[in-house]
Amino acid sequence: MNIGDGRPSVTDVARRIRARTKDANGNEIGTFDDETRPTSDEVEEIIDACIPMLTMRVPMMQTLPCSLEGGFRGVIALAAACEIEKAYWPEQARSDRSAYQELLAEFLDARAAFLEVAGGITTSPTGGAGSAMIPVGSWTSIPAPGFPDLWPQPTVT
Repeated sequence: MNIGDGRPSVTDVARRIRARTKDANGNEIGTFDDETRPTSDEVEEIIDACIPMLTMRVPMMQTLPCSLEGGFRGVIALAAACEIEKAYWPEQARSDRSAYQELLAEFLDARAAFLEVAGGITTSPTGGAGSAMIPVGSWTSIPAPGFPDLWPQPTVT
C-alpha cells in the first residue's frame, strides 16, 4: 500500500467534526478552508503529523494490500479530528462541550482494528512479503563465561 494513496483529505477530517467547519460568520460550510479555524493548510499539517503515529506501529507498511487504504484513511482522519479538538478547543475537550471523548473512543477502536488486520498481514510467519523471520536472542540472554562461579554461593546459617 502506498501511504499517499490512503492519506485522508481535509474533507475526510471535516466529516468527523463538521460542527467545527464554521466561517467567520458562524456558518457551517462542511470543510476547512482559509476562513475556518483551523484553516485547510493547518489541517493538512495535522494530517501529516498523524500519519507517522500509525505507520510506526505497522512493520513493512508498503506490503499492505490496497484494500486497507480506506481503513488507514479513516484512522488518520479520526486521529486528526482528535488533535484538532485538543489543539483548538482544549477547554471544551476537557468537558462535555466537545465530541472529543467520542472521537477518541472511535479512533482507538478503529486503530486497534486496523492494527490487528495489518499486523496479521505484516507479521505472518513469512513476513507477509516472502521473507522469513529468524528468532535472535538478546545479548542479555547469553551467559557470561564462568557466570555461576562469579558469585559466591549463599551460606545457610
